[in-house]
Amino acid sequence: MRILLLAVIAACAEPAVVTLDEPSLPLASVSVEAPTSIEELRERIQLVLDREGIPGVGIALVGRDGPIWVGGVGVAELTTRRPVDGDSVFRVGSITKSIVGLGAMRLAEQGKLSLDRPLDELVPDTGIVNRWQTPVTLAQCLEHTAGLDDIHMNELFADDDAMSPAAALAINKRARVIRWEPGTRNSYSNVGYTLAARAIEVASGEPFDVYLKQEVLVPLGMGEADFRRTPSLAARLATGYSDRGRVAEFRPIPHRGAGALLASATDLAKLVQFWLVRDTRVVSAAGLERIEHARTLPYRSTDLEYGLGNYGDVSQPARGRGHDGGIDGFLSSLRYFPDLGVGYVMLLNGTHSLRAFIEIRSLLFAYLARGKAVAQPPVGVSQPPGAEFFAFASPRNQVSAFIDTTLSGWRVHARGDEVHVDPLLGSHSVDLVATADGGYRLPWESGTSVRFAHDRDGKPIMIVGLLYAEAASWWPARLRALAIVASMILLQLAPLLLGVKLGLAAIRRGRLLAPGLTAWPAIAGLCVVALPRLFEAAGERQVFGERNALTIAICATTWLFAFAASISLWATVRWTFSRERPAFGDRLLPTMCAIAAVVIAVWAHSWIGLRTWAY
Repeated sequence: MRILLLAVIAACAEPAVVTLDEPSLPLASVSVEAPTSIEELRERIQLVLDREGIPGVGIALVGRDGPIWVGGVGVAELTTRRPVDGDSVFRVGSITKSIVGLGAMRLAEQGKLSLDRPLDELVPDTGIVNRWQTPVTLAQCLEHTAGLDDIHMNELFADDDAMSPAAALAINKRARVIRWEPGTRNSYSNVGYTLAARAIEVASGEPFDVYLKQEVLVPLGMGEADFRRTPSLAARLATGYSDRGRVAEFRPIPHRGAGALLASATDLAKLVQFWLVRDTRVVSAAGLERIEHARTLPYRSTDLEYGLGNYGDVSQPARGRGHDGGIDGFLSSLRYFPDLGVGYVMLLNGTHSLRAFIEIRSLLFAYLARGKAVAQPPVGVSQPPGAEFFAFASPRNQVSAFIDTTLSGWRVHARGDEVHVDPLLGSHSVDLVATADGGYRLPWESGTSVRFAHDRDGKPIMIVGLLYAEAASWWPARLRALAIVASMILLQLAPLLLGVKLGLAAIRRGRLLAPGLTAWPAIAGLCVVALPRLFEAAGERQVFGERNALTIAICATTWLFAFAASISLWATVRWTFSRERPAFGDRLLPTMCAIAAVVIAVWAHSWIGLRTWAY
């Protein structure tokens, strides 16, 4: 199973800007006792930082009247021990999308841009390949419902921190294929925000970052934030860390509209206050309302709905909205809680501890909510889920879609006012509580996070945040997943089996009978063991988009695996019908390993010959 999990991680291996699926972060929280003062809050945050090995965090606590406290805990850089303060600059990753959403809405309200017209009519050079009659719209790109694949491996980094959206979209034109009918489901794609940035340029006649600086950041009082590492920002920039003491190199990204913003806690505090007071300097009240809601899906969303660079969070006792971000060496979270009139900014310069991310923001919420009345969500009446099993059907990365769709799914059982959910694999079952709007939530959540609905054709579907699953048959899906797991386990055993047989042959001073019967599955098994490690090494060095020893080794290993699997099958057939075949007991396990190799080769056929530098 460890190799299988490593393979899943390797399949999605990209730098943190685009690897961290930000909308999944709100699903996690912990219950903590509220700090009674800023001093206690800082002390408890420092304990978390020390335990988890995160150097520092920039923080802003905000109310409707402005900042409650802005500052930092820990250090911005380990060598110099420069302390984090409110003006320390961080890469804030996908919080960038919130600024792009505001800019697009501003242009739409001025009549210069349409959210709902076909995008090809607005931007002629999108490069989108759409075989569906339903056109792709700008709103779908902003809401992650266009059906786009996420960033491909050879468009992860750029040498130019001022690369235009058009240049970014031209890097890999094969990566703009729409995978299902637009407007039918969510799937997080950073590419949609590069398309939005391009649309902003066409509509405004200016580079997107120049327009957003003048028309969004400056009016919000965030004029010192920028989409490029200017000299003034570089002097205050914190150093990011990908692990304890391991510096994450600052590398520009091509898809700048998705995650290039650099800002401080002081800057982002203005954005939190903007949402708390419903400021109309940039867009109208109706525009703010549109930004906070999804409008491109044919069914009702959940309280986690993703609007225009803005999504919901029900992990805390009060419902919030905002956006999180992740980029090499940095994690960020921006939240505002309309019912409480407060919000926060949290900027970490380390990406190796999700636990620190969850605990610190739970402390921030607990401090802000102390003494405030938080209403309990009303309980609703349970509705029939519509099916027994739902198979995952909205993979973020097409390169790993075969993994996601095979190993992910949920079996559901109605139990009174609750629904019991079992995962396709694993034992982490949960009970969902019915909500007043016809959806469901986890017992500790403050709003609807799961909904059972029907698609346009009447097929039952299950929505979990941005995850989309369709009704399917339980046992075929279960057996298929177990077959893959069993095959992976057998392939890990194949090299051990060869070692045992060689050892016994040496002890007996004899020769190994039918060597190919055991050797070829062992070679296939070694490839399965090696491949995730090659992916990890390439990911750590950020070289997926380059043709080098590691990426060539990845490609060669996939070919070697396919060859070894094929020869394993041939050897099995040959020795099964040979007059000199070994005894059945001696052939059984090698034959099972050979079959396992073929099963995995067929299942993962899209990886055979994978050239990451060209994907």
